[in-house]
Amino acid sequence: MACYILTTKKRDQRLFRKILTDPHIFETPRELLLAIRSNKRGPILIIDLEIRGHEKIGFQTAELVKKNNPNAQIILLAEDSRLANYCFEYQVGVLDFIIKNDRDLTFQKRLLRAIEKAQYNLHKIFYTKPIFVRFPNGTRSILVDLTHIIYISCEKGTHHLIFHEHDRITKIRATLKTVVPLHKDICQIHSSFAINLNYLKDYQPKKKIITLSTGNALPVSRRYASEVRMHTTWFTQPPSKDENPNFKRND
Repeated sequence: MACYILTTKKRDQRLFRKILTDPHIFETPRELLLAIRSNKRGPILIIDLEIRGHEKIGFQTAELVKKNNPNAQIILLAEDSRLANYCFEYQVGVLDFIIKNDRDLTFQKRLLRAIEKAQYNLHKIFYTKPIFVRFPNGTRSILVDLTHIIYISCEKGTHHLIFHEHDRITKIRATLKTVVPLHKDICQIHSSFAINLNYLKDYQPKKKIITLSTGNALPVSRRYASEVRMHTTWFTQPPSKDENPNFKRND
């Protein structure tokens, strides 16, 4: 999921490009507002309150964003706590107000947690709505609400797949090769498993295990590890030197 960022500080821009998967960085409020104008699903925004020496530009931008898109998830950044009280004055429904300090690991962890919370909020808002996908089932097909599917497994020794839902399982005659391309939220993680990305909670690369929001733990094979890592950047800890050779710790 893209993250829209408003800041003129080059140091911060470099940091965001290192720790975020898909940062869209803008230096003026107008550029940011134009970029998210067509995003009706509720963008995630990181807004630096001080833009070119003007301390309240960030609040004014957040106010305009919320007016046009009430579902927007806004994270505000500031050099210190002086401006925190203005969050109430502007009533922009801020998800978090983060002091940048030295942009250290603590700051990075809090920022990633805030983004994770934003993703969770948007999931609750939008993914409770049905997403109907027509899956092959032998010579026929079956229409299924994808939001109910937590993960998909292969039935050993057969050509059947099992859809694991909250309160039931559904069996169809198909292969992962044919169902994974049917929707962008279906992600294969193993020769025997695919998951609904909206239930993804955590990925442990060293253990090669993902955890879903339902508590299910599933294996990740080497073949699919890079794709899983791409989808879990905002759910895991900030990159380590082992995972990202370009990442440098400040501590």
